[in-house]
Amino acid sequence: MLGHTRGKAACATRYRRGGEQNMQIAIVSRSGSALDAYKRFLEGHGVTLIHVSSIAALYQTLPDTSISGFMVEIQVVVKATDTEKDLLHTLERIFPNIKTNWNPTDGFRALHHGAGKSGEENLIAFVRDCRNFKPRALRKDKRHERRCNVLFWPTGASEETAQRACTLDISFGGLFVCTCDPPPEESFVWVTLREVDARPFKVLVKWKLAWGVAMRIPGFGGCFVETDGDLKEKLETFLTENTR
Repeated sequence: MLGHTRGKAACATRYRRGGEQNMQIAIVSRSGSALDAYKRFLEGHGVTLIHVSSIAALYQTLPDTSISGFMVEIQVVVKATDTEKDLLHTLERIFPNIKTNWNPTDGFRALHHGAGKSGEENLIAFVRDCRNFKPRALRKDKRHERRCNVLFWPTGASEETAQRACTLDISFGGLFVCTCDPPPEESFVWVTLREVDARPFKVLVKWKLAWGVAMRIPGFGGCFVETDGDLKEKLETFLTENTR
């Protein structure tokens, strides 16, 4: 079954069997026989494949599409522009991912945690990582790689219970906080960004990644809610003044 998801300048094609609701993984690859090979393999492991032809198209598609991970062909990375490589770097910090290749003679090649394993074994390990990852879409606002010293605590608790942490990235709409003890998803926390203002932001925790679950930085991602206008201006000034 085929479906199409269109953004302003991107077209993503979704492949799945019948009416099954499988785990969604995005792939940036060639079309034709290579894509057919990925489809056959991944559909056999309960995966709905979302295909795009470029890293830029993937980045444009994800704000409207929740995925559990993404694949990118090695030749796509080699030919990527500097801008696309920056976009890929951003996505790699958020989603489980794997670089891969296929040809009719040698089959799959996949670069994952186990360098000594076969391409198919590494693809299966990647799919397993994706199943342990809560599907999500990409935050719509541009992410800025800004490091702030952070204090965070539950909205129903005293500031004296605050934990120390730091940011991995910040946008106008939310942030990712690096911590080995992330709060529960869908909970509200106060977050103080020391380099922005002494007043805390109210944040809804959208997702978290516990320590040791994957080879990625633990912490939580959240969106700002009920933010005072003056505090918004302080954040905008901080992000604008620190733009590279």
